[in-house]
Amino acid sequence: METDLLPGERVLWQGRPQRHRLFRRTDLTLVPFSLLWCGFAIFWETSVILSGGPTLLKLWGIPFVLIGLYLVAGRFVVRAVASRRTRYTITTNRVLVHGGWSGTRLTTAYLKSLPPPVVTERPDGSGDLAFGALPGPTDVFTTTHRRNGWRAWSTEPSTTPVLWDIPDVRLVRDFAAHAQSAA
Repeated sequence: METDLLPGERVLWQGRPQRHRLFRRTDLTLVPFSLLWCGFAIFWETSVILSGGPTLLKLWGIPFVLIGLYLVAGRFVVRAVASRRTRYTITTNRVLVHGGWSGTRLTTAYLKSLPPPVVTERPDGSGDLAFGALPGPTDVFTTTHRRNGWRAWSTEPSTTPVLWDIPDVRLVRDFAAHAQSAA
């Protein structure tokens, strides 16, 4: 972690997701679409196989079935693994997110270039912290998400950092807001 710091930068807060929730607000839109895609792909592939269709059509349907299975279940497995390997850091200048499938992918953003932090808080004080806005169910249809392709289906659906399921989310928001105003 120390090797990721810039000269003169110091750590204000570090943490990990407290929970590893599989479902997020964007899934309200994505799950029905996933089920439709996968259901149709399996129906189509089964129909081609049972009717003795050409080998090319049988092979053509396999990637669509595999994509459907990923959308329905695989992405939740990937999200769970990535969540367990995620670490968050707020420094005097940046937000750092170590994550991904291996836990080694580093995403950084300068606090001065981010919108103000917003939170959703649960009764126990934990919650999610985003910069600008948390991704929601209708964000899948926005221009930003369409431009980013499959991002809505990935482990990180937002173009700005989101710190998911962190303890004492208001304290972390205060660290980020203070660092933003000082930057």
